[in-house]
Amino acid sequence: MTKLEIFDPFFNYQVKWMFAGIEGTLEKDHAAYTCALALSTYTEIMGGLVTGNLKEERGHSKKNYEAFLPYLGEKYVDLNNQLKKQGSSLHEMVRNKLVHEFALRKSHVIWNSKGISDDKIGIEIIFVDNKIIHINFNLQEYYRDFKNGVNKYYTKLKNWKKNQTTLGNFLKATVINFNHDKKLRLEDFKPDEEP
Repeated sequence: MTKLEIFDPFFNYQVKWMFAGIEGTLEKDHAAYTCALALSTYTEIMGGLVTGNLKEERGHSKKNYEAFLPYLGEKYVDLNNQLKKQGSSLHEMVRNKLVHEFALRKSHVIWNSKGISDDKIGIEIIFVDNKIIHINFNLQEYYRDFKNGVNKYYTKLKNWKKNQTTLGNFLKATVINFNHDKKLRLEDFKPDEEP
């Protein structure tokens, strides 16, 4: 089995299914929560590929979610760090609230902008006196950043010779976990194959 036999199916099928699911809800006002939930959950899933802990049973949700934030962009990392200073995180304020409470907070908006702005990110948190008073989740902006993040990750993965940890974590999260019967190991892959 070659590395490309693993990369291609994942990115040509699973990732395309992610994108199709998001796009199927993106333009529908009545599906805004579903779209935000999918984007947040898929951020965690992609982070599980980054960490290699995608299939771990417990305790990796926040770590996985946060591992993909740098792929979304530095502004997400900065916002998450700002929230951590407040004793919170994007994982807690966005992903957990959507998954467990079906709302971000009392004052929030999940919406689609008419146009995408390069200077904005998909999540905006408004603070007053260092207290969070409102969250905006812009689906179009977040989806743009998510797609770009997936592309950055895929590019890094395809350059596996320079990114052995990225490759090892991807394989740990996908091949090894999805092929329990075969007991595949990283050593089972051809090391000299070009991506």
